[in-house]
Amino acid sequence: MLRLGHLVNLPPILDFEASSLSDCSYPISAGLFIKGEIKYWIIKPEPEWIDWSLSSQAIHGLKRSYIEEVGISVADLRLELEKLLIGVDTIYSDNPEWELRWLSHLGKFKIEILDVKELASNTSHETWRKTFESQFRVHDIIPHRADHDVLAMCFTLHELKSIEICKNLRE
Repeated sequence: MLRLGHLVNLPPILDFEASSLSDCSYPISAGLFIKGEIKYWIIKPEPEWIDWSLSSQAIHGLKRSYIEEVGISVADLRLELEKLLIGVDTIYSDNPEWELRWLSHLGKFKIEILDVKELASNTSHETWRKTFESQFRVHDIIPHRADHDVLAMCFTLHELKSIEICKNLRE
């Protein structure tokens, strides 16, 4: 767990890494920013979750044997998420459709997942993308690792909001 007190006012942000991008894919890791902290889980596949893509593995860097060995069970993760998300009705992500799909593999959550870019509404898609990509270099974090992707989204929002505040002060 990583504490980011200076970002405590940001809403919850979620990211998953998955076995593949196929219709049979399932979540293999999750990162969640909530109340100033980043949580990270490796998710043990359910017995019927057999889809696996070596090209996805090359991107996220997690081998199926590793996630089977060290992963948290879906039932235990569901319980943790239910506790963490008490009173939360909206989570943000950079890919709401996929995140909602993978979250549904963990259980039924009455949560809306919105695009994190909505939180920086005065920012163009290109500015968001460049700022987001730069966070991995600036903070020496790894892309396609769920907790690091969440961290990059938090840093991106912080940077873009800081730029907006400074711009408003100059006007």
